[in-house]
Amino acid sequence: MASIFEPLRNTCACLSGLVYLGWGCHPRRINKYLAQYRQLYPSSALLLITTSIPDTAFRPFRWIRRRLNPARRAIRHVLASATGDEPRGTDDKPGILFHLFSHGGCNIGVQLSLAMREEDDHGVAFLSSIRGIILDCSPGDDTFERSYRAALLSVPQNTIAQFISGTLLYPSLSILNGLQHAGFIRAVRDLRLALNDPNTFGTDAKRLYIYSKEDVMVGWEDVQSHFKEARSQGYTADQIVFESGSHCTLMIEDADRYWTAVQRFWEGGDLSVLSFNPAPSGAISTSRNQPHSRSRL
Repeated sequence: MASIFEPLRNTCACLSGLVYLGWGCHPRRINKYLAQYRQLYPSSALLLITTSIPDTAFRPFRWIRRRLNPARRAIRHVLASATGDEPRGTDDKPGILFHLFSHGGCNIGVQLSLAMREEDDHGVAFLSSIRGIILDCSPGDDTFERSYRAALLSVPQNTIAQFISGTLLYPSLSILNGLQHAGFIRAVRDLRLALNDPNTFGTDAKRLYIYSKEDVMVGWEDVQSHFKEARSQGYTADQIVFESGSHCTLMIEDADRYWTAVQRFWEGGDLSVLSFNPAPSGAISTSRNQPHSRSRL
């Protein structure tokens, strides 16, 4: 579930890249993200956590957080060793970047952050080290059609798996979707609240929403509405909107624009020239006096 990649160079861990991949990510695609991060920030440690549909839909939070213990140990190690003075972020301290892919990545990111509050310092060192959060193709909504398409992404492309998914996946997800709407199991709406809850990641970390208008699994309107909600609640947030590109493949769609956005976001550069904003940013309030919502996650 968790893998730690030590810095390529024996220098300051200026960026601790915490990379969360949602369900269905092929190892080859994961390796492409890791390779690019290691190229951009060779002196930084990378923590990779993968997840699955059961983690997001119905596994108990206690079970998930127990499984995250190796990740917690890795984070403690990285934070303890991040004592250098050559930052790449927007201030003078080494920091943590969360890169959360789809709903699976967001869910594990939320659970890890909440689990870190069980540390001796109640997560103070961890939360104060979070400099940025990238929400990649998320969060969406609870629409059954989109949930079904997202689940199909996790099915291996072989005959047996496709047959089983065609027989069982649709009715199983229909039941899950009904239970979600009835409030018996977790829903995406709970995840949306958790991401904007100040008890999750704190309130200081800036955000970057990256999403596509062609994503058939997570609607771009839903991601944009969460972006607006975050800004109206006082979070510092930017967005990069791709006119084309499928779910969690935007690095492939336009690698230069994608990684330039990631790098400028982390290093405090200008993102405006990269933004195809579907709504004028001036219409979005950036007041920090608005109350933050609370979640039940």
